[in-house]
Amino acid sequence: MDVIIFSTNQDYYTLPVSKIIRVLWAVEVTLIPKSPKVLYGVFDLHGKTIPVVSIRELLSLEPKQMELEDALIILDVHSHQMALLVDNIIGVYELEEEDSREASELFKELATTHIVKYDDRLIPVLDIDNLIESDMLSSISTKKG
Repeated sequence: MDVIIFSTNQDYYTLPVSKIIRVLWAVEVTLIPKSPKVLYGVFDLHGKTIPVVSIRELLSLEPKQMELEDALIILDVHSHQMALLVDNIIGVYELEEEDSREASELFKELATTHIVKYDDRLIPVLDIDNLIESDMLSSISTKKG
């Protein structure tokens, strides 16, 4: 399983590479007044408006302002392109099957598919399709393609 490992609020999370379109360092994001809390803002990517969703809001963590070291993970979620704002990219790794196991009951509330072992850490693989509601995303984004 190929995954990207990232950190937010000093915690590690992963996403399957198959969901990722590209990764960008922080860019100028336009804030949208009176938007849903989870929507950090939007930015232009080659003429397409991309919504930026805050992983901190999705995980009910303390919000913070975007910094130059932050990253945007551009994803395909529910047939829409969106960016996930994270604090730091650790890297992309190919994990062996023995390094992955089904998500346990401990991570049930977090919407995870698996738990992976990396550097003596157990890191949840986020189920981004369940973390981001289809209705919410379709109201703030453009169809892929």
